[in-house]
Amino acid sequence: MNDDAAVPAEAVRAELERVLASKGFQSAGRLSRLLRHVTEKTLAGDADQLKEYTVGVEVFDRDTSYDPRLDAIVRVEAGRLRSRLDEYYANGGVAHEIRIELPRGAYVARFTRRTPPSTTPTPAAVPDVTVRPRRSRAVLSLVAGGIAIVIGLLALWMWRPQPARPAVAVLPFSEYSNGSNAAGVAARLNDDVTSELARLARVDVVSHTSATQFAGARKPLRDIAAALHADFVVEATVTAEENGIKVVARIVDAATDRKMWVQDYHGRADALQDLSREIANDVATAVLARRPAR
Repeated sequence: MNDDAAVPAEAVRAELERVLASKGFQSAGRLSRLLRHVTEKTLAGDADQLKEYTVGVEVFDRDTSYDPRLDAIVRVEAGRLRSRLDEYYANGGVAHEIRIELPRGAYVARFTRRTPPSTTPTPAAVPDVTVRPRRSRAVLSLVAGGIAIVIGLLALWMWRPQPARPAVAVLPFSEYSNGSNAAGVAARLNDDVTSELARLARVDVVSHTSATQFAGARKPLRDIAAALHADFVVEATVTAEENGIKVVARIVDAATDRKMWVQDYHGRADALQDLSREIANDVATAVLARRPAR
């Protein structure tokens, strides 16, 4: 591969449009927006502006109070973008001359060009006929012992006790629009938020089936949380708006039976996946900031 200095901006932008038009990016609203942003900023020579805070504000619409230490939206979405790009270039884009990448540990794009295969014949390998001295049994035993110690230490590290993660139950969302369509949107959003929380793997998530049994239940949330073995309970209401939907999400701390977090969201009914990812990420961040003592 050649480095990005040898790749013309026009070629990069043409490849960007091919990537965004691919099946894996057509419905990935926020990922597509992030990819276009980092690509154009890098091409414009503004790589110094591609910091976690500025990306959160400019791409993910966070306000000036945004704190990357508490809200991991940029790191999470950048990781998903890297995986989506790897998948693209392993399949439909495998033969493309230009490749757009987002190296780990940064938000600056990298552009590479495939190097044409060399036509110069490769010299035949010369067999290695060097005569090596025979190792003594003592040396071999020492090497084997060292390997055994390394394996043992690695096993201890892998099986060390892990700190327990807080458990979250997402209760069925309520809808205030009195329409079957709104009820369907609320049910799908509820299922999607539960799945996205599990996919993030930052908290333990009560199964959707277990949480659904408490739909409409008139019981104290403390009792529901105890039945589900949950540290936190997520509730939400969905209301139809003129240009989409409004979601008011709440987190209740089961230990105190008090609301600890409330957030409003606005989105389109045809883009629930992006909305569910945003809600799930914010819920996980808020819960981890209030991790219960165990």
